[in-house]
Amino acid sequence: LEADLARRDFTINAMAWGPAGLVDRFGGRADLERRLLRCVGDPDRRFQEDALRPLRGLRLAAQLDFALEEETAAAVRRHLPELSHVAWERVREEFLRLICSPGAGRVLLDFPEMAVQVLPELGPAVGFDQRNPHHLYDVYTHSVRALEGVSPSPALRLAALLHDVGKPSTFT
Repeated sequence: LEADLARRDFTINAMAWGPAGLVDRFGGRADLERRLLRCVGDPDRRFQEDALRPLRGLRLAAQLDFALEEETAAAVRRHLPELSHVAWERVREEFLRLICSPGAGRVLLDFPEMAVQVLPELGPAVGFDQRNPHHLYDVYTHSVRALEGVSPSPALRLAALLHDVGKPSTFT
């Protein structure tokens, strides 16, 4: 049991009920109470085991409205490019669940590199100043705020996120 739990991705997933009660060698219960997502052991090693885990971690953070522990967040950023080696079906499912989660906006704003890794069309929107008195945000932030304003349906959330994707390339 302990060897199995040591191979889990996040501490909140590395708990089990045994004959003597709760087995929690990695502090998952405390992380649940603190609303913190933290890798079991070395985050780089966990993410090297499965390249989908960084996106899964972001999805869990958005779904549960948890913060990412600092070392885990840094490792997420380092390993996001490896998503290109994961089957698109797996990436799509995690991404759609993420954008339909309560904390989607926060995660998308904190990790724009993830959104760009999944949807490269968003890249030019990140930081693009609209130079318009009617727009408070850059194109990417505006699109994320629009996503937050629609029902958590994959089609609606994607439409909101991508609705201004052409602005940077057509800006005059």
